[in-house]
Amino acid sequence: MSSEKRFFLAVGLSFLILVVYPIYLKWITPKSISGPGGAAEPYAVEPKREVDLKAVPGGEAEVAEETVERTEKVYPFAHKFFQAEFSERGGAITKLELKSWGKQQKSEVLIRGYGTSVGALLVSLPNQGVDFRERHFSLQTLDEQKGEVEFYTAEPGKWRLVKKFRFSEENPVIQLEVTVENLNNTQLILPIEVTTQIDVESKMRDDKAQAESFVFLADKLTSSHLGKIEKTPYIVEGKILWQALSRKYFAIIISPGEPAALSKTTAARKEAEFMENTLQLPPAEINPSALARRSFLIYAGPKYYRELKSFGENFEQILSHGFFGIFRLWLLVGFEWTRKLVGNYGWAIILITFAIKLLFTPLTHMSFESMKKMQALQPKLKALQERYKGDQAKLSQEMMQLYKRNKVNPMGGCLPMVLQIPIFIAFYQVLDQTVELKGEPFIFWIRDLSAPDRAWTLPFALPFLGDAVNVLPLLMLGSMVWQQKLTPQTGTPDQQRIMMIMPVVFGFIFYSMPSGLVLYWFVNNMLSIFHQLFIKGKALPHHEEA
Repeated sequence: MSSEKRFFLAVGLSFLILVVYPIYLKWITPKSISGPGGAAEPYAVEPKREVDLKAVPGGEAEVAEETVERTEKVYPFAHKFFQAEFSERGGAITKLELKSWGKQQKSEVLIRGYGTSVGALLVSLPNQGVDFRERHFSLQTLDEQKGEVEFYTAEPGKWRLVKKFRFSEENPVIQLEVTVENLNNTQLILPIEVTTQIDVESKMRDDKAQAESFVFLADKLTSSHLGKIEKTPYIVEGKILWQALSRKYFAIIISPGEPAALSKTTAARKEAEFMENTLQLPPAEINPSALARRSFLIYAGPKYYRELKSFGENFEQILSHGFFGIFRLWLLVGFEWTRKLVGNYGWAIILITFAIKLLFTPLTHMSFESMKKMQALQPKLKALQERYKGDQAKLSQEMMQLYKRNKVNPMGGCLPMVLQIPIFIAFYQVLDQTVELKGEPFIFWIRDLSAPDRAWTLPFALPFLGDAVNVLPLLMLGSMVWQQKLTPQTGTPDQQRIMMIMPVVFGFIFYSMPSGLVLYWFVNNMLSIFHQLFIKGKALPHHEEA
């Protein structure tokens, strides 16, 4: 289960316990309220093929005929940001590995050939009677020092297709230039298609769960998750400015020099290892002996907010897409600003938690005061329940009158908390999905805010928890138990026991979540505890007799 699903499970359980369950109990029984230059040498790679059982003694009867496949050449290529492999089959990138990135990060594979997959950055010319994915291209240039790779293929008397890759020195960007030359004596009218790909079988936590395809039209950003794409291809038509294949921390974004007309994202129907997208440009008219050139910018790297924003093409919108996107974007910007101020993301988390708590202090105060008033009314409520235990309608009427006379809202303890949920969820998503936290240490044993804190490793594994001793979730669980004990108890003993289960549920769900997220929750709990201690120090309000 992904961390996001675990979080929403926790929120859902908490909502049921805090709101729905007490209302239900009240309804049925109202007793409570609740490298350097030079071209690299190519080498041969044997693609996957069926085993020739005729060459194996006794195997002739099991196979009717031999399957023969041609060996393809693969060309290794290294540049500032990437370690890549090009294949003459389709002139494609069969492997794209981002070199060390961020703070003490190792390399990360973004494109990897699987099974019958040809690779990425394939170019097709539909309606030409040729499968360009399988066609073998000729290598014309491979210069690591200049960061250039060029392939071409031609059909005499028809056309010539050239693919030129330029690798940037400033950022993890590849410029792809496609040139089609008309060698015929008649005009060609054909669309140009470019296929991209991203590996989702990463060892990184939640990569597959958060894999998504984005399409940016002239006026909006649309998206679809991998789970849906596995069932049905994701097709978008219109004025497409760019398309992105994204996973948790990384994205491959392709932006054509002119708007595309169609985007189609596909994935295997079961256990997809990669997502693949085909971007189709409007048909180009190519006169005899004329050329048609199309350019594509491909960003393949971490989803750093600043990096994406620097292109000026709204790439950063993939970070703020979704129901809570606007809150997430505000928090992300504030998060970056605070980190600059204090120099550490851990302290930035604590400061922003303070700021959010301060922002919602009036609502939280109202909630605590409401729960305290409800606690003070418990004796009167019990008296009414005894007096009208045989008349449910009269009991409900008298209870509402009691609330009205004492200016108590039975839902006042929960409503302010519900209003804070969008901010809390947005902050959770920022902490769980922000690549800037990857590899960032805090203090003591917390060495990576994007991973569980793992203070010690046990010589054995515990069921559901593994072999790691994560201290922050245990501290968070203790703070929740303390907070529960301070919260005014207005329910029956059974209800109170159910409420005490919540810390255990949250402790289990948060145990394997990023330490940055658990740090936020722990600090938020401690601030709530101090607030409750302040409220608890005040005298219970005086209420008139029922």
